[in-house]
Amino acid sequence: MCAADFKEACKTSGIALIIIFVARCLSDVACLLIGNMMSDCDGQLVSFVQSVASAVFLYGFAIAATSKVFGYRFDASVYKKPKRMGKAISWFVPVYGASQVVNLIVIVISFLLINNVTAVEKAFEPMVYASGSREVWYLVFTFLLMVVVAPLFEEYWFRGVIQTSLSRYGNGFAIMVSALCFGMAHGNIQQFCYCFVMGICMGYVHYATGSILPTTIIHALLNSIAAIVIVVINTSLFSSAVTKMQKGISLAGEEETILVCLSIFVLIVLIVLFVGIGAAIGKLKKNRLYRPVNNYPSLSSKQKVLAVCADPVFIIGFVLCTAYIIAMIFI
Repeated sequence: MCAADFKEACKTSGIALIIIFVARCLSDVACLLIGNMMSDCDGQLVSFVQSVASAVFLYGFAIAATSKVFGYRFDASVYKKPKRMGKAISWFVPVYGASQVVNLIVIVISFLLINNVTAVEKAFEPMVYASGSREVWYLVFTFLLMVVVAPLFEEYWFRGVIQTSLSRYGNGFAIMVSALCFGMAHGNIQQFCYCFVMGICMGYVHYATGSILPTTIIHALLNSIAAIVIVVINTSLFSSAVTKMQKGISLAGEEETILVCLSIFVLIVLIVLFVGIGAAIGKLKKNRLYRPVNNYPSLSSKQKVLAVCADPVFIIGFVLCTAYIIAMIFI
């Protein structure tokens, strides 16, 4: 392989970014049309249909188009059980710690420097926009969407299709591009920063194990933290407990129990967060297993960076996705 091959890889990566931009736009348009057409329907039903439509474009269309561009065909071996399965999954703790540090930095910068309250609201969206109890079927759907559907499709898309396809051009390059696409696909600055760091960490795990099985499990564990909070705060018990607390009314036994359980869960999450920060620092300093070997020595790292920055298709894709994320700040 030569410089010309790497330029082609840069172009293909740019097309992947363009696909992400198109998929997000199609998803937004579909959700808008569904909202208008179902304006008289139950809000939970509307949200359910919109979520399904979004999944069709963001997962179905985007993954199919990306696979076509990369010439990638489904390979069941990407789900093989690695030898170091337990060690790989244990990366959940440092991945969570590292990504949340970036999350908090973005919140501080957005709120203090540019006075962007939206970034803070997005970070705590489950709490800010909780509007009373939801039906059980909707809560189950939300949980499955976040903890099962998203990890399965996203890991196949980014670590499976993109990273695997680009690995022959350099493991570091493949990890960085897949992480960039992963962040861009989420469509807002808050999640971009969080998912970019998360994508790099899980890219290392995929590289070291040769499987997306551990990264899918890690992804599910990460998403389950937010999913559990969302489900709990949208139950009738939690809503009634909050209402009674605001009015100074004594809580029933079940209401006290759900608040205690939620408090314990949040405490555990905070412990995992602080342990994860320390673990992430330790992994960066000591762990050599997850440091990718450059399997594309034809070009230096500097030459690769220059090739990426000089590719017009990659620039167009990057600009389009960045413009979308910036637009979301003001919408």
